[in-house]
Amino acid sequence: MADRAPTLNLGALSGVWASVYALRDRLEAAADREVIAAWRSVVEGLDLTDVIATVEQSAPAAGGDPAAAALRRRHLQQVTAAAVLARLTTLTRAPGWPVLIAALVAALRRARAAGQRAGHAVGDGDGDGLDDDGQDDADGDDAQDQVSAYDIAAAALRALAATVARQLLASVASGSSTSTLAALVATALSDGLAWTLTVATALGLAFTSGMNTAYAARGVLQVDFVTAGDSSVCATCADAEDANPYPAASVLVPPLHPNCRCSIEPAGSED
Repeated sequence: MADRAPTLNLGALSGVWASVYALRDRLEAAADREVIAAWRSVVEGLDLTDVIATVEQSAPAAGGDPAAAALRRRHLQQVTAAAVLARLTTLTRAPGWPVLIAALVAALRRARAAGQRAGHAVGDGDGDGLDDDGQDDADGDDAQDQVSAYDIAAAALRALAATVARQLLASVASGSSTSTLAALVATALSDGLAWTLTVATALGLAFTSGMNTAYAARGVLQVDFVTAGDSSVCATCADAEDANPYPAASVLVPPLHPNCRCSIEPAGSED
């Protein structure tokens, strides 16, 4: 059942959970700044003039069969997204790309380590130690962390390509000039919004995975999924919470979807 308030109201947190989410927010903000700065260095100078010209030339003419026009627009958006993604992929050979990957790896490790601290704080019912960010840097598998960083980057590039294609077609349909289209593309490439959402989702997973590691170290055998939000709960997360408790080794570790802010705690804890 999704039509209900979350267990953790993010607008009225107190006690240990206020400290846990404040720590998570600080981590995400810091990673966002570092990753977007690295991305802007990588993407600077990318020229999509030819893609813009192709879209302008290929845009469906007004009138005609609406169904056929919609099908053509959908096809053109897919083709445009593929063309943009192909160009974005070439950036993996840019000198700044390793810096971007290193920033992602470091952010993941900090999130895991901070999640472990948060898990112990929840277990103790005391969030005072979370006010200091410290120098969280969890040990990890270098190869796996690199793979995770590339997965994050690939997801961000796909999202960015889809955004550029969608905005281009909408602007062409509204009669925007070539210069306006170029400015729109430049903004979409550099604003970092695709990276913000993708990185936040990945860090949320690393953070809550770290919490579960802490619970395991404390001998916790069962874990509850805890919904969190400002007003309501989505069906996916409500169902996950309704299935509580979980064996610690097989709990659904949030986020279960982009923008998910849910968490986990030892079964039977008082929120």
